[in-house]
Amino acid sequence: MVSYVGFESREVAIGGRTIIDISLNPDQKSVDEIVVIAYGKVKKSDLTGSVSQVKGTDLSSFPTSNVLQAMSGRAPGVRVMQNNGTPGAPTSVRIRGANSILGGNEPLYIIDGFPSTPTYLQNADIESMEILKDASSTAMYGSRGGNGVVLITTRSGKKNQPTRVNADFGYSVQSITKKMKLLNPYQYVTLYNEQAVNDGLAPYFPEQVVDSFRNVKGTDWQDLMLRNAPIYQGSVSVSGGTEKTSFFMSGGVFQQQGIIPNSDFNRYSFRINLNHDISKVFSVGYTTAYTRSDRSSQNSATGNRGSDMFGGMMFAPPTVGPYDESGRYRRLNTLYPFISNAIINPVARMNETMAGTKADDIVANLNLRIKPVRDLEIRLSGNVFANNSRSDNFTNREPYSLNSTGTASVSTGQNFSFVNENIVTYRKTVAQRHAFDIVGGIANQFDKNTSAGTGGASDFLSNAVYTGSIQSAGIPGLPTTSYNKTALSSFVGRFNYGFDQKYLLTLSFRRDGYSAYSKEFRWQNFPSAALAWRVSNEEFMKGLRFVSDLKVRASYGKTGNTSIGAYQSLNILQPYNTVFGDALSIGYAPRAQYTGNLRWETTDQVDVGIDLGLLNNKIRFTADYYEKRTTDLLNSVQLPTSFGYETALQNVGEISNKGFEFAIDATVVDNKQWKWNVGANIAFNRNKVEKLYKGQDIVGSNVFTGNINDYINILREGQPVFAFYGYKEIGYTPTGLILYEDKNTDNAINNFDRSIIGDPNPDFIYALNSVSRFKNFELTLFFQGSQGNDIFNLNKASNLDMGWGLNQPEEVFTDHWTLTKTDAKYPKPSNKINGNFSTRFVEDGSYLKLKNIMLAYSLPVSNWKISALKTAQVYVSAQNMLVITNYSGYDPEVNAYGSANSITQGVDYTVYPNSKSFTFGLRCGF
Repeated sequence: MVSYVGFESREVAIGGRTIIDISLNPDQKSVDEIVVIAYGKVKKSDLTGSVSQVKGTDLSSFPTSNVLQAMSGRAPGVRVMQNNGTPGAPTSVRIRGANSILGGNEPLYIIDGFPSTPTYLQNADIESMEILKDASSTAMYGSRGGNGVVLITTRSGKKNQPTRVNADFGYSVQSITKKMKLLNPYQYVTLYNEQAVNDGLAPYFPEQVVDSFRNVKGTDWQDLMLRNAPIYQGSVSVSGGTEKTSFFMSGGVFQQQGIIPNSDFNRYSFRINLNHDISKVFSVGYTTAYTRSDRSSQNSATGNRGSDMFGGMMFAPPTVGPYDESGRYRRLNTLYPFISNAIINPVARMNETMAGTKADDIVANLNLRIKPVRDLEIRLSGNVFANNSRSDNFTNREPYSLNSTGTASVSTGQNFSFVNENIVTYRKTVAQRHAFDIVGGIANQFDKNTSAGTGGASDFLSNAVYTGSIQSAGIPGLPTTSYNKTALSSFVGRFNYGFDQKYLLTLSFRRDGYSAYSKEFRWQNFPSAALAWRVSNEEFMKGLRFVSDLKVRASYGKTGNTSIGAYQSLNILQPYNTVFGDALSIGYAPRAQYTGNLRWETTDQVDVGIDLGLLNNKIRFTADYYEKRTTDLLNSVQLPTSFGYETALQNVGEISNKGFEFAIDATVVDNKQWKWNVGANIAFNRNKVEKLYKGQDIVGSNVFTGNINDYINILREGQPVFAFYGYKEIGYTPTGLILYEDKNTDNAINNFDRSIIGDPNPDFIYALNSVSRFKNFELTLFFQGSQGNDIFNLNKASNLDMGWGLNQPEEVFTDHWTLTKTDAKYPKPSNKINGNFSTRFVEDGSYLKLKNIMLAYSLPVSNWKISALKTAQVYVSAQNMLVITNYSGYDPEVNAYGSANSITQGVDYTVYPNSKSFTFGLRCGF
């Protein structure tokens, strides 16, 4: 039996060996954990703010291309939304609700001390993630901390540690979570014959044609397009250190084939972390990382009436297959006289459209640490981030739709960021009772983004051209370029004081100047303050030995949002071309949007919390209550035509969020053979639009379903943000058409009869994690859920559009209105059903998922007499194998417009379906 303070004991069989290498796992219950915070680290017991920590070991078992997806459910108050199932697709993260309209709601990501994007990281390289939620924790990031901050620390080597090699390899198989039940050929022709008769037309299909489809399976386009697809992932790391130097090197590969062919994602990454003590005074650190990503994608655009690939997959008629008698792609838009002229052959789109993006990410940072005297450290650092990408799109000449001459576009992007930070830290303990931690410094960031491309080129002679000779198009594309440059300068400071390990005070301040704002409003101050009382260290608590830790805390602070682009505060000229006669005239004109004196979006937040540890911290409980209010929200407002501008970007309103967060972690069993830990968290958030410009509603972008072109989401004073806005259905007319509530009783159904009909924001989100280790076996169960959020199922609105011959859910055939069934779920088949955005399409999006289940076995390598092999573990795991939900779509985790429009949220419309996966893996240590 081998034991050491701060580590778990381990029993090792000697087996006649004279030299034994033993590694011990840290005992997180017996040591005071270190938590990363802004510009420093602190013992968890000394935290005054609301910070959640996620260990890298909790992330490594998820086969995902985006590390943020693995973060889902790991911290209370953090909502992670996978907008769609496309390999490599972006992920939306919300910390304590949404704060902004135009400025975005994503948190700030700090990787190894510098702002960056986590998409280039592989899970195996992450040591920990700290989520800063209250203003006391985020105010040190000032203008960028309004949506919360995620601090990501990558792995590093340890001094005086022998060289270790760790490898992790996994193979996963993905499949669709569920299939949609659609009409078979007989149901399809019967339903549309009924629709024709209901609309006073002759049946579309003769009786003998209808009879010929009896007992015919027909074409399920889902079977033609969806597949089981593999994921290969592997990482190898080498780490170690001497008395003065530590190092960590890693390389990784992630290869994911999509469940739709030609939608793959590959990533190759390499990282080096080095630290070296030059002397007792000087030390240096260096990090460099390179990532190459290659993504081939399918058109997941939200198209109407089957004009996009996934819409075609759901809406294409089951009566025919993808190929005609000659073996060419069938043109579905000419199949029947009543069918949509927009519908495409989805198999042709899948095979004949090539779209891909290649990107290179390079990160390099260098820091010099100087300790001229005891307790004082000066850190001078610089970081460079560069991204270069190229996107190619080409559509072959195959006639799967009305446009069959081939189209092509190319775009490139270059993003460069340089950050310099100079930070001084002074730590001093006086008379063993007064602890001081003082931080101050300056930071500067410079960003430059450029792009170039050409789009809309068409009429190619050959498919062999691809995008290598885009100038050969019969109809050339329009070239475009852009150039944006911004600078951010900051002064930061923090004062931590602790008295007698009982009373804690934190004061912080940041002053930011951002070049995108006008000179009058370029600078903004962001202060914060926090107090904490470690009640468990008081004399009157000595008798309560079962209470190992009790701390109450409170904080207040102000943070911001750098929510405008490089030149949005300026009244600038933009290119404007027009035709006079037969000549193209090139000129400039004022842009259509007026920008006045824009102020910063700022968020004030109050947080009170309690941290409780029982039974030597075998049970840990945390609770928080917060209120935050964001003011001076930026958005466009309409101007009178006499003003000379169409719109103006102005500070138009206020949004509030308030809520509770609870987390518990318990060691249920802890002995030599069996250890069982259970953790759970739950978070409640309520948001409200408090104030808007002149009380005027702000609406989302219009979405188009064929005969409806309207908005779904709205911001209205007194209502939740992004609420659904539409008509309320109250039944059917005597003839089987949908009956809407006439709210203003004017005997007409129009826009004045619309109201709030749904809310995409959840009432609460929750998670449960169980890790049980028995001898060499380990079983992990991780559940995650969301309750009370609505989804606007726009697919149903398109389906209800009976005038276009689209395929339908099977229940439309089995449960629609007839003279003898007036209480049916669906109205009668008729092209008079216009599919107005209404309560019919608002569904409960609540769900509970078994996000991950893993069974692992640690091989008894100590008995194998292989000196080089220290550890080995095999595991099997499954992701999203169980989904409990009432939502009728493919998956309740969906947000079709999540990355494109900040107001249109919670909508499902012909997006790439999510998948489940089964994984086999092997981990080895040498």
